[in-house]
Amino acid sequence: MDSVQQSSSVPKAPETLKAFSKKPLKSSKKIPPPQNGEAKEAKPLKKPLEQPPLKVEISQTAKVINKREKQIQGMEPIKKLEESLPLKNKPGVFFLSGFDIQGLSSGDGGVGGMAENVPHGRHFSWEDEDSVLEEITRTPIQQPIILVGHSLGGDAAVSLANRLNSMEHGFRNVDLLVTLDSVGFDNDLIPPNVKRNLNFIGDEDVFFNDGPNIARDEDRTKVFNEIRSEKHTGIDDSKEVQKKIFSAISGTLSENRNFNELISKFSR
Repeated sequence: MDSVQQSSSVPKAPETLKAFSKKPLKSSKKIPPPQNGEAKEAKPLKKPLEQPPLKVEISQTAKVINKREKQIQGMEPIKKLEESLPLKNKPGVFFLSGFDIQGLSSGDGGVGGMAENVPHGRHFSWEDEDSVLEEITRTPIQQPIILVGHSLGGDAAVSLANRLNSMEHGFRNVDLLVTLDSVGFDNDLIPPNVKRNLNFIGDEDVFFNDGPNIARDEDRTKVFNEIRSEKHTGIDDSKEVQKKIFSAISGTLSENRNFNELISKFSR
């Protein structure tokens, strides 16, 4: 009997499942169709998809870009900006010769020869004072300025130091000033922006002898006067004088280089 009952109950199961599958889901009956009023309430979901706020933002950005483009177009060419920058990041070492006539200057032999053999040396005439000043102003402030002048060139070198000691030129320092038997009447007083002055004086040419130099501020400027036996036209040709000048220039460049390296080290 048990086996019969089990076999008779097996075919009934599919019919029961089939009948159950025909019945509609209860959950589908409970979901009413959307009404007109309810559809309107769903509109707020579409607001994030609307574009007007984004368009306004793009429009404002475009205005900023257009304004910036106009500002760039109104700028001066890059070439003009580069002209106001220093030519080269190197020390300013300037040699100035005196009046090229027998009895006043030795010509280009002494001063010009030193300029050719000193690193970064540039040779000018005493008449080129304005050109030298322009070159100095285009030399980076961290680089040293060295002026060496003979005869009227020495007078021009002192004049340059005085011109640099002004608001217009930022009270630019002269790290080393070398004067070789300067000719003039107002170059004995050395301005305080000069750190060191070597003054070589010839003792034979009384007419050209400009006398010893004096520092306006002894705490800021060191002046060394040395009387030489050479004549006015030969004092810059003296090997002993040239050696002292070379040594002073080398020491100045070395001190400045070490100072810049120290500043660079602590600024890292």
